[in-house]
Amino acid sequence: MGLDENAGILTFGGHSYDFDGRLFTENSDFIVQEIEDDGTILSTERQDSTGPSGEKKDFLTFTLVKEGLSTPEAMRMLARDLHINVRRIGYNGNKDKRAITSQRISIFKLDFERFKIQNQNMFFRDFNYSEAGCKIGAIYGNRFTIRVREFAGDDSDLSELSEEVKKGLPNFYGPQRFGSQHLNVEVSKKIFARDFRGAFYSLVLEERKDGRSGDKYREDLRNIFGNFVLNDEEIDIEAARGALDALPGFMYNEKMMLRHLMEYKHDYIGAMRLLPKYFRLMIVQAYQSYMFNLVLSRLVGSIGIDNLPEELPSIGYDLTLGEDRVSDVIREVMASEGIESLESFKVTQIPEASLKTFNRSALIVPENLDIKREGNDIILSFSLKKGSYATILLMKMFPSIYKD
Repeated sequence: MGLDENAGILTFGGHSYDFDGRLFTENSDFIVQEIEDDGTILSTERQDSTGPSGEKKDFLTFTLVKEGLSTPEAMRMLARDLHINVRRIGYNGNKDKRAITSQRISIFKLDFERFKIQNQNMFFRDFNYSEAGCKIGAIYGNRFTIRVREFAGDDSDLSELSEEVKKGLPNFYGPQRFGSQHLNVEVSKKIFARDFRGAFYSLVLEERKDGRSGDKYREDLRNIFGNFVLNDEEIDIEAARGALDALPGFMYNEKMMLRHLMEYKHDYIGAMRLLPKYFRLMIVQAYQSYMFNLVLSRLVGSIGIDNLPEELPSIGYDLTLGEDRVSDVIREVMASEGIESLESFKVTQIPEASLKTFNRSALIVPENLDIKREGNDIILSFSLKKGSYATILLMKMFPSIYKD
């Protein structure tokens, strides 16, 4: 099946499917609509942007509909075009880049009259004023509408899949949680091993091998800064400044961190803490998510989906282990990862990297699942509660697309 060992996804359990097709051909093939706590599904349709009614309050809120942009990219664009600090902008959750998405946004202390933005990749609707801003996790979930082009599969298998999915799938964290080439897992592993130098090198200088436009720039940076970071050798200051000045805008973080290191040699922690907080958290939480996937995989493989507990704990420094099957599996995973103590997850040098335990549902149960044919394509539509990934259903369905 479409397993991903690097993400800790080792088995789905249940029936194996052999569907094939083309995913993500166009952004419109993947539509993600935020579902508010009251059940409202935010529209992706254009409408005239009328101003908010009622008196002005602390936050201007609106629905952002975007295409081909990640949520952080969209937030930076908003801040730039409105000439405000990005920290004044709030949102309830990250939305996919290769998609058309809708989500609620808030901006602190901004009058609607100042909101004049034209951007071909996003538009705005449903303006209002509110006493409270958006914050991560303050939603019910997301509604997904996914087109699979040139679908190959039998209706009988689709019916069987629908019945299986309604009983639940393992609630793995999706591969997008771990960054390109699972880089966030590698970096966070080194942070918890207190190898801050290695974490910095992996994050900023290591070759990505994904064919992206930043590869040549990163190669130039390695040639100048590689031995400076790894072996404490001196660098050519003029060449270093020239390389940093030549970096494109999307490598702003690399530029900022390397400049810091030029001024404060060996301060890898300080350099990494210059990253926006949401980015730092995404990195350090990747390893915790990876280990959750490993624990869940081992449980599915040993006791089966039907016997899973309702919730599983994540591995954090305050986790209490008992003498039960789940605790035994957690110990096995820690041993396989070379982790001798839960105290490893309390990083005093980087307080936000100290990970506490929390419970997460063991199963993902798509709501209102519907599968219909449209010519040679199929359209999947379903809703997921916050924190669950549509990718998991797609990985189970399409092993030819999601391969090891």
